[in-house]
Amino acid sequence: MPEKLNESDLKELAGQLGCPNGEKGIKTANNMAVNNGHMISLSISAMNAGSNDVVLEIGPGNGAHVGDLLATNKHLLYYGVDISPLMISEANKLNQIAVSAGRADFSLSDGEKLNFADDFFSRVFTVNTLYFWKDPLAYTREILRVLRPGGTFTLTFAVRDFMKTLPFTKYDFQLYSLAEAESLSRKGGFEIRRVDIHQETVRSNAAGMRVEREITIITAIRPL
Repeated sequence: MPEKLNESDLKELAGQLGCPNGEKGIKTANNMAVNNGHMISLSISAMNAGSNDVVLEIGPGNGAHVGDLLATNKHLLYYGVDISPLMISEANKLNQIAVSAGRADFSLSDGEKLNFADDFFSRVFTVNTLYFWKDPLAYTREILRVLRPGGTFTLTFAVRDFMKTLPFTKYDFQLYSLAEAESLSRKGGFEIRRVDIHQETVRSNAAGMRVEREITIITAIRPL
């Protein structure tokens, strides 16, 4: 029978999901890599990157998926930024060969600014980080800034109606409906090209129960 978490446990779990740290952070990252694996795969497919693309991922966690992305796109350059020092360390370990070869780079971010030049990336994607953005509109505009005109931004998340059923999301999560996420993207300067919705069964981080999750993927572009 799944273990019942108390409020202290739920608050700690929410903090770990937002910024994994310490010994529990390693376990959290491994769980996220599994639980979000299908979500990440769908996002990469929607992003439709090519071999000559320069890609930024916001919140790669331990980066367990990066090797597959690089293997299928022989000349693609990948950059990942995360607010967790532990995740940057783990991602560098798991992707040591790609990092040494200059094809992958992981760097610490403050979650507010992206330390890259204007128009640097051809693709940007992020999975399940939207809930933790400190200033969502400013950050959306920051993503627009580092993306080349005509470049693609892939935003993947689970909508409020699902997320509010998870007991830990009442702590430090900002939840969104599809309409709110679309509005945020447009206010940030993006044009929305398509929205894909998928269903999956996944093991919840709260006590390990299996739940039905709706995955929402917004594909937007920076106008030319």
